[in-house]
Amino acid sequence: MMKKRQKLFLKKLSAILLSLAVIMSTVSCGKSKDNGYSEKELSTQFFDVGDDGSYIYNGPNKATQLTEQDIQNMNNGNAIIVYDDNHQYVTTIIGKFYDKKVTDNENALLSLNGLATLLGFTKGQEFFALYGEKNAAGYTHYTYQQRYGGVTVEYSTLRIFVDPEGYVCALQNSFVPELGITEAKSMSNSEAETIVNQILADNNKSANIYSEYTKQVYYYDYDRVVNCMAVYTDNPFTDESFDMPYLVFYINTDDGRMLSYLPTANPQGGSMGDNVNHDQYFDTLEMKSWSGTINLYGGKTEQITVPVGYNPKDGKYYLADKDRKIICSYYWDFYYDHRSLNFITSANNQDWENEYLVAYYNYIRVYDYYASIGIESIDGFGMPILLGMEICDSERNPIDNCYYVGVLQGWAFFGAQSWANYKNQTIDLIAHEYTHGIRNTSMGSSIYKNELGAIHEAFSDVMGQLIEYKLEATDDTQWNLGENSGDIWRNMANPNLYNQPAYVGDLFYTSPTRNDDDSVNDYGGVHVNSSLMNMVCYKMSLYGMTTDEQLNVWYNVLELMTPRGDYDDLYAALIFSLRVYDLTQYEQAIKTIFDEMGLSGDRIANAESATKPGCGRIRIKVSENLHDYAIAIRIFTADGLDIKGFPNERDDVIDVLVPAGNVTVHMLSRSEPNAQRLHTALDANGNFFGDVNNAVTFRVTEGETLDLGTIQ
Repeated sequence: MMKKRQKLFLKKLSAILLSLAVIMSTVSCGKSKDNGYSEKELSTQFFDVGDDGSYIYNGPNKATQLTEQDIQNMNNGNAIIVYDDNHQYVTTIIGKFYDKKVTDNENALLSLNGLATLLGFTKGQEFFALYGEKNAAGYTHYTYQQRYGGVTVEYSTLRIFVDPEGYVCALQNSFVPELGITEAKSMSNSEAETIVNQILADNNKSANIYSEYTKQVYYYDYDRVVNCMAVYTDNPFTDESFDMPYLVFYINTDDGRMLSYLPTANPQGGSMGDNVNHDQYFDTLEMKSWSGTINLYGGKTEQITVPVGYNPKDGKYYLADKDRKIICSYYWDFYYDHRSLNFITSANNQDWENEYLVAYYNYIRVYDYYASIGIESIDGFGMPILLGMEICDSERNPIDNCYYVGVLQGWAFFGAQSWANYKNQTIDLIAHEYTHGIRNTSMGSSIYKNELGAIHEAFSDVMGQLIEYKLEATDDTQWNLGENSGDIWRNMANPNLYNQPAYVGDLFYTSPTRNDDDSVNDYGGVHVNSSLMNMVCYKMSLYGMTTDEQLNVWYNVLELMTPRGDYDDLYAALIFSLRVYDLTQYEQAIKTIFDEMGLSGDRIANAESATKPGCGRIRIKVSENLHDYAIAIRIFTADGLDIKGFPNERDDVIDVLVPAGNVTVHMLSRSEPNAQRLHTALDANGNFFGDVNNAVTFRVTEGETLDLGTIQ
């Protein structure tokens, strides 16, 4: 179980900036001093201190750099070392790579001195410390994000794990190597205030600016940290229900753009990392409760009690929890109407909508599970949560979905309920969305495409399913997702049932593609290939791992992974997590599962050599003139299956497994993200851009490959 994320070295996001880079190491964590290793340690003279307090690495001295063999020697040959796809720099290390004890983030920084060459460090690598966390097994990890020119680099997170005795034992790295040195842009107080005055004038508003409080801060929004100026003014939109007489404007120092403005009760304010503005909404409330019966899908009912906030300023009751900092509002108002907070209220605490209560209750249950392992809200520090009810488009048409939107204006914002479905009634789907929020804030961001996106999506599936089992919130034993909503999303035990692959190259599997596009190829099949990690979880249960054991292991993996971690890094993270929780008897099982599923080694080659009884293959080459297009081939079988294939990122070849029999071949394509999506088909004349109503029928033979040539 995890303890609460502790700000072990970070009081505010504007605190210590560090220069460093990391790799994840997963192996038996060395505890004893290696006398030969200390000679290889880089001196701290290679880290200069910048004007802003950041540490900037100015090495390396190649003679003092560790090699892969050095690390293996330190770990008796048991280290796991993972490289990027081009084998240029290390992304994960499992095992010891430093012989001194680490007690804080600066010690952790020193542990990287000997790894600059392996990690791809060059002069000018710059980082800041985000937070530290300690688990019940006594392991601590430190998380850093990369900066360049005063701006946080997207998807660039580094983690160092330290064992209970204080020695480094794992590292994972998503830093961008070889960025070099650049100067951070700055902005004066008067420049920021001039921008705010213009914004107010453009909106036919005027307000007094409190210049004495203008300052530089770090602003956290959409899962990123941005260097900003904060400017405080009077609030021309004061809500009588809450004492919010001021506004704070956040101006990006890089480009002068306004990122956001927020109401606040305190003109002195603080950094967005402290969420100081939203406490006022909860402080005003007096906590009450509502008890009664909720109606569930399928005619079931349940007796529940949920917290309700009473606001003496307006005499209304709010679906709000002061302790957890969860409050319900209308989705459209916040998402489409300038972040307006139209909270859901009742005059008598009796006339609540059933579906609002169900969603609110289930989000509280998922919140409480994560809080029980020390993670309060999605960031572990109690970030306030805004549940948006009645998910819809800009025209107020209901959307058949539920989702984590992101961190907006300091709120962890969820689309929690829609009149188009009953997804808010099932714990696995709500825990799925909640885990998206945890993973995004934990990593600092995530790359949502191809393998990386499929892993991201699968973390939510895995944790959602396991949390539902842990809370005994379902009668299902078949590993279905969404069953309590009347609309099953996926099946983790038999993914083919819902058009997902059970292994690399299986029916429905899609290879990583160069040009990811949501409307053409689902960002490279993130919702299709998510079944692969789901299958790993399911197969781990077949080897005897309990729900509690899996929850420990998978959450530790989630906290160790960084945005660019692929299946190779995932394997290393799983082995590391087994060792953390003394479950090493399952190490061989994990290796067997990864090998059997084709997750080890060259996955493009594994996919193209995969077989299945009753199936053949279709192969299509994409020509160079379509190199920059997002393309998906859709193969329709006589039985109604829709098999998709994408040009792989290595050589633009589409090579997919297809049931034997008659098929037609269609193509979706788009030249660029804002262009019109084209739907064409392979016609009787061999034209890949033919009329979809004139698609020719082809015959696929079991065990053979049908080569359809090149798309021109």
